[in-house]
Amino acid sequence: GLSYSSRLLQQTNPATIQHVVLLKGDDAIPVALTRERNRLEIQAPLPLMEVAARYLVSGAKHIFVGYDHVAFLIALLLWARSVWAVVKVVTAFTLAHSITLSLSALDLVNLPGGLIEPLLAASVVAVAVENFFNRRIERRWRIAFFLGLIHGFGFAGVLRDFGLPQDALLIALAFFNIGVEIGQVAIVAVVVALLLFVDRLAARGPVAPARQPALVYACSALIAGLGGYWFIERTLLV
Repeated sequence: GLSYSSRLLQQTNPATIQHVVLLKGDDAIPVALTRERNRLEIQAPLPLMEVAARYLVSGAKHIFVGYDHVAFLIALLLWARSVWAVVKVVTAFTLAHSITLSLSALDLVNLPGGLIEPLLAASVVAVAVENFFNRRIERRWRIAFFLGLIHGFGFAGVLRDFGLPQDALLIALAFFNIGVEIGQVAIVAVVVALLLFVDRLAARGPVAPARQPALVYACSALIAGLGGYWFIERTLLV
């Protein structure tokens, strides 16, 4: 690492701004030092294992605090009762957001956050509303893939804010994505297990457990309301 500090000019005149230029290969990184911020710290490159661990944790953490992503996943699976249907939906969503996350993180395709954030909210509303008209979860992998492309850009925005180390770009990107998948699988497992548990509680006598429409409709209405609020917050209230 590198640490540079200078207070000489500020001692002469507290309002002085000192411009420091760090040369790294062909790159020039300018930094302005003031009386309040008079030290420049450059961290040494992290070991690859530490990069992998840091971005793995960051990816997993983001899926848990990304409430729109969680709401979208729950809405997708409210009618799910078979493992194969869940696998198809989750796999389609994973493939889609992995594609756009990678393209955006590598600066190959970029969309403005002002467009992506409202689209994420709209995707939550769309899937929640569809639950009122369509119970065929086995076909939902198509919409999971299409809307998953939008969610990938949302993940990329978070990753861009967190920063990508240029000397370990692919490692950081790969393990961030793996972290997202770990968090996603955990959420799916809990949601599906809870739904099947409620099905068993609602079953009477020897009748096979079935998903209660009232439960799906109530959860879908709540999720649609949240998505609508997020949409308004990200468009009209910005």
